[in-house]
Amino acid sequence: MRKLVYILTLMLALATQANAQDMRTIFTEMPDSIIPLLTYSNRADCVDFLDAKMKARVTNRLDGQSELLQLTPDYLKMKLTKHTQLQMKLLPRSSGDTIICMVNTVCAEANDSRLRFYTKEWKEITPATKMFRKPLTREFFAAGDSLEKILKIADIYLVELTLSPENATMQANYTMPAYMTSSDSAFVTKSMHPINYRWTGNTFEQTAEEQTP
Repeated sequence: MRKLVYILTLMLALATQANAQDMRTIFTEMPDSIIPLLTYSNRADCVDFLDAKMKARVTNRLDGQSELLQLTPDYLKMKLTKHTQLQMKLLPRSSGDTIICMVNTVCAEANDSRLRFYTKEWKEITPATKMFRKPLTREFFAAGDSLEKILKIADIYLVELTLSPENATMQANYTMPAYMTSSDSAFVTKSMHPINYRWTGNTFEQTAEEQTP
């Protein structure tokens, strides 16, 4: 009987420890296949350097430089290469568990992001559209007589997603104007606005609140 109680107590302790994992543990222990550019040592060193208040920069598998820029118990931001950036956020679900939201951004003249969701065991949750509906291009612009003309100019879909380090919100910005001529860019951006989202426990929903992640 004592042995059974001990086993049950140990299992409960391990389960509690797993559920209590914060971002530093999740990032350090993540499978290499999620971010092939970084080794386990890369990830562990980044966390250690940041703890020591040093620049958290390491040499990655391609002999380039990767740098951990920000780390909190539920948020991470990292510059993987000169042209790629990673954001991660822990999001609580209504069901009581916690999932990982990951945003990978290609940083060019106009940034473009891709969003994925994972369980804490790194099983990808698909399709991501169940938890986030990509905004239509027209949603980034105020309604008006010029909207149809704007949409003819803004004919490529490039959107940057920014997760908030402080709370469960996200902002989407249409970035295509960076590739436009100066006159087209000025015409398009005068009625352009970001789209803000708040995590509801199941999905990212648009909100009218003005916020800057």
